[in-house]
Amino acid sequence: MARVYELPTHLQVEDQLIAGLTARQLLRSVIGASLGYGLWDQVLWLPDEVRLVLAFVLATGGVVFALLQPGGHTLDQWLLAGLLFVALPRRLVWRHGTEARRHAPQNQTGWAELELQPEWVAAQPAAELHRSDPPSRRPRSFSKLGWRS
Repeated sequence: MARVYELPTHLQVEDQLIAGLTARQLLRSVIGASLGYGLWDQVLWLPDEVRLVLAFVLATGGVVFALLQPGGHTLDQWLLAGLLFVALPRRLVWRHGTEARRHAPQNQTGWAELELQPEWVAAQPAAELHRSDPPSRRPRSFSKLGWRS
C-alpha cells in the first residue's frame, strides 16, 4: 500500500497568534497602544482633553499600521519606500572604465594604485623531486615552522 504524505501548502502565510492577528500585527498594535498610554501617563502638563485625543490618535495609528496593507505591503514598508525615494538620487550616470580613469585624481597626495602581490607569487618553486631518489634522501621542509631536515 502506498504511503500518503501531507505537503504543507501555506508556507508563505504568517502564523496567527491572537484574534486572527499575526505576530507583526500584534506587535504594531501593542506599540501604538503603549505610545498612547505613555503619552497619557507622562505628559501631565497638557490638559486632559488634549492628552486623551493624542493618546487615542497614537493608539489608533498603531492599529492602522497593524491592519492596513495597501497593495499587499504594510504601511511601514510604504513609509520606508517613500523615505528612500526622497533621500536617494534620481539620476545615475554610467561612465565607461576609461572615462572614469580619466576623471580620477592621479597626482594627489594619498592616491595610490592598488597592486596585489601575494607572497606565493614571489616564492621560488621547491626543488623538483626525482623518482630515482629513495624516500629517505628526499628533502623535507616545514616552511611554516621554519624547520628543515
